[in-house]
Amino acid sequence: MKPFLSALLVLLLTVTSGVMDARGFVYAGRAWPDGNIDWTAVGRSMLAFFCGISLYIGAVRFMQSMGLNAVALQSGIWFVVTAIGIAALDGTVVQWTRLQQLVALGVIAGLAWLITTAHETH
Repeated sequence: MKPFLSALLVLLLTVTSGVMDARGFVYAGRAWPDGNIDWTAVGRSMLAFFCGISLYIGAVRFMQSMGLNAVALQSGIWFVVTAIGIAALDGTVVQWTRLQQLVALGVIAGLAWLITTAHETH
């Protein structure tokens, strides 16, 4: 498969996987309102996680075809996308202080740097 197409599929599958997992985390956070289980939120959370991991497994196939074989690198890409997705879907990131937002951006930048440099060493 052409490198550009593989990279595009990795991006598409990883972003979709991360968004689905982020939805799973958001729904899981709503599973116990007032100490009572909300089975609808539980079901939505489980379905979102199932979709997310299924898409992630597909993304790994294309990552490997591009030479991204390190599990830490593969999961690092997923982690960055999922963290951004949770922050966007949850909406609480806008309530963080400016310093907290800057630290979050620094963490994302650091993970992106690790992903890039780890890929160069493999």
